Amino acid sequence: MKMSKIVVGNFKMNMTLQDVAQYVQYINNINFNPNQNEIILCPSYIYIPYLNNNIKFKVGAQDVSANHMGSYTGEISAMQLKSENVKYSILGHSERRMNFRETENIINKKIRQCVDNNIKPIVCIGESKEERLMMKTEQILRRSILDLFRGFTKEQLSDIIVAYEPIWAIGSGITPTPKEIEETAYYIKDLVRSAYKVDIRVLYGGSINLSDMHKFIGLNNIDGYLIGGASIDVEEFSKIVELIS
Repeated sequence: MKMSKIVVGNFKMNMTLQDVAQYVQYINNINFNPNQNEIILCPSYIYIPYLNNNIKFKVGAQDVSANHMGSYTGEISAMQLKSENVKYSILGHSERRMNFRETENIINKKIRQCVDNNIKPIVCIGESKEERLMMKTEQILRRSILDLFRGFTKEQLSDIIVAYEPIWAIGSGITPTPKEIEETAYYIKDLVRSAYKVDIRVLYGGSINLSDMHKFIGLNNIDGYLIGGASIDVEEFSKIVELIS
């Protein structure tokens, strides 16, 4: 039996409302069985209501505030996202770690805000090129998971989705081999199972495009994909979704 997959499209800070409207018109017509796979589109905050009202897929956010509510100009709280029927949020993306100095402690607080508001976190972890060359991938991932998962119950942890995104692969056009991805995903699942007695889902993210998808489909320990740049091109993303379906 074919296992269902999660496909997350991260639009990042791209598209105008007109672009989003054209995107919706195109992607709503693709061949897709919602009972077979989960497709989650994560636009800029301001387009979440539009997508929720006009698209047949699920809608997620690209980030949430680490704070519940209050004087945090420019922030969006998990409670506010919940009121817009957001069910998922990307957290800890490498771009936020690098550009906004986000740490595991901050991301842990964001996970807390999500689980308290019934939003499933899609938590990104991964190693740098230097860490990989020094054979520290497992060490880095272990430290991240133990810090990020601190303070949650088994039930809460079971709702967390981990996205393995090797930092050196993002935007580089270079990807790990299928064997490397499979082994790393297995390590993440085995670590969480051993440490917390919980089974989680693991996605792969990092320079995914249509021409490379054949390398990722069929990996037993990969439960889906976090797609960045390729998700902005509606034709390419639609073909990826149809290929997986």
